Amino acid sequence: MTAEQLARKANQLVSLPRAYHRITEMLDDPRYGAADIGKVIAHEPALTARLLRVVNSAYYGLPSKVNTIPMAITILGTRALNDMILATEVASSFAKLKSDLVDMADFWHHSIYCGIMARLLSKRLKIGEPDQLFVAGLLHDIGKLVIYRYAPEQAEQIMARFAEGPLQMYQVEREVLGYDHADVGRALVKNWRLADLYQDTTGLHHEPQRARHHIPMVSVVHAANALTKKVEPGYKLDRPAEDPPELRPTAAQCVPLTPVMVEDLRLEADVQSIEVFSTLFSGIPLND
Repeated sequence: MTAEQLARKANQLVSLPRAYHRITEMLDDPRYGAADIGKVIAHEPALTARLLRVVNSAYYGLPSKVNTIPMAITILGTRALNDMILATEVASSFAKLKSDLVDMADFWHHSIYCGIMARLLSKRLKIGEPDQLFVAGLLHDIGKLVIYRYAPEQAEQIMARFAEGPLQMYQVEREVLGYDHADVGRALVKNWRLADLYQDTTGLHHEPQRARHHIPMVSVVHAANALTKKVEPGYKLDRPAEDPPELRPTAAQCVPLTPVMVEDLRLEADVQSIEVFSTLFSGIPLND
């Protein structure tokens, strides 16, 4: 199967809720305000509960408790809240896409950690919108789950070869499949009708030098992923790792890393990732 065919299979099982696309349309229409958007969200009780858990977590670090969606919109803004709708819905929906080939909790820990790292880099370096970069980091490896689910025999070969040799996972995927998880992820994100930004960050996070648009944001996700390697499923601890990690030259120009900066970022990400993980997956069994 091609990357596009795998993505279409996944899209049949996991699709984004109408609420997300409806709110995205409303954000671009001056006829609608925060109250109108709040009413749409209010019709989704489970979504409302997940959003309020995230808004009240260490991720935002707000000084007082937020009890309602209108209050959340007032504090965060509608676009930031829509980014979090996307994040929470991807996490809860993709919990359905299980595989015996990977520990799902480990997979999502890596993805959430990458998202948080991308958000922290965005804020520190003033690149892009922090909550958009969180979503971009959360989505970056989504193609792996699709491969594990719909091409399990090839996925086993990929994991075995990766464990034996010096190649990166995406390089082994290309040898076995003819494409990699970034290609599959990009095709899925396109099927979901998400913004071009997410298509680029998902599809090019290993090769930011290929980006023609959104270069700083693609570079941030590339750097965030590099900083998250140590919590990636299948990562070999005996492989040498630079700290700070070596980035592609294109990304290194946009995202200058220093050892002190990396240490500070990891301390923050360590604290936030644990709470965000438990918040996004509260009540969702990942490995059953």
